Amino acid sequence: MNTLIKAIILSLSSALVAAPVMAAPQEHHSSPQHNQQQHTAQQQAKNSIKAPQHSLKKTDHPSHDWQQGHKVPTQYHGNSFKVDASKYKKLSKPTKNQQWIKVNGNYVLMNSTTYKVIKVIQG
Repeated sequence: MNTLIKAIILSLSSALVAAPVMAAPQEHHSSPQHNQQQHTAQQQAKNSIKAPQHSLKKTDHPSHDWQQGHKVPTQYHGNSFKVDASKYKKLSKPTKNQQWIKVNGNYVLMNSTTYKVIKVIQG
């Protein structure tokens, strides 16, 4: 019985080690033309590489996205982001066609007709 358990454990561990090797992509070199196309595609990819972008998501620092005159993305047009300014001392009363929204702790005053940013207050 003990030998059977050892054999099962050994076969499972071998399968776990071998699985990534068998799943690795295989390179096929079918013709010189195929190799040339692959090389050209790699060169184009290298040439089109741009300067490194910030690795932070927009939701990590939304104040960088909220700038006066920029359009508020449609995902923030819903009622779930709207804020009642009368409940917060630091928010001015919105005038006609204005609405405060709160995203990740920042308050954004936007034009509710054009959806353009009017003012940003960090929370």
